[in-house]
Amino acid sequence: MKKIVDVSVLATNYNNAKFLDDFFESIVNSTVAPAEVVFVDDGSTDNSIEIAEKYNKILPLKIVSFEKNKGRAAALNKGKNLCNSKYTLIIDPDDIMLPDRIEKQYNFMEQNPQIDVLGGNVTYFNSITGKILNKSNFPQKKIYETYAKGENGVLQPTVIIKTDVIKKYQYKQIVPGQDYELFSRIVVDGYKFSNLTDILNKMRVHPQSAVSNLKYSSIKQIFEQRDLIFGTKTSDLKVYFYFIHLLNYRKSMLSNKKLAKIYYKIIASLFYPSKIFKRL
Repeated sequence: MKKIVDVSVLATNYNNAKFLDDFFESIVNSTVAPAEVVFVDDGSTDNSIEIAEKYNKILPLKIVSFEKNKGRAAALNKGKNLCNSKYTLIIDPDDIMLPDRIEKQYNFMEQNPQIDVLGGNVTYFNSITGKILNKSNFPQKKIYETYAKGENGVLQPTVIIKTDVIKKYQYKQIVPGQDYELFSRIVVDGYKFSNLTDILNKMRVHPQSAVSNLKYSSIKQIFEQRDLIFGTKTSDLKVYFYFIHLLNYRKSMLSNKKLAKIYYKIIASLFYPSKIFKRL
């Protein structure tokens, strides 16, 4: 019998049916069991609910289904308010959780009660070939400063957060910057953040994933939120440079050709050298 830990796993879903067996099995295969799994379906038009219901007898599963798509922020707000454990662990349903993720993050939070929000790292993999594309490198320190620069200090699908903290906040309908906006407000309010160096998830890269769909308007939106929250003023040129950096970095990650990868990384480094060094 696995040890049950005081953790609610929260996932919001929209049309990820083909990935859900991998997602739920990764929770089933965890080294410890969560107290509950809250699964909010945001009006999917595929058979997501049918697949989720298969796991009702295997996992302590709460399924909430919206009749119509309301957006990720609404689904996250509904889900977090249903979480009853000491900690809420967030993951995307097209990701695969590593077996020791829940145990590692739960133990860290119990041993470091001053920490309110804990993230970690992921490996990105090609959804079709299974090939590992890259791994993330989120900061262990200066997370406030990272958000103040307009960058994510934690990667939301790797986060575990004290439930009483996340319930104080509402995600806003800011697409796709709702994660950055919410955690920026939390860090500004003085809550303590940290990241594990460990890989916690395998993050799937596919045509619908955020990694594959970067837009200038999305980056501009994040910097607009940064300026509102931190009282800064970001020039259009800086936003453009950061967009070009991210666009080429992601192209380097997705390209199958070695020379193309090198080319895209060179372009990315020219537009934001310090970011490339940090990633390396």
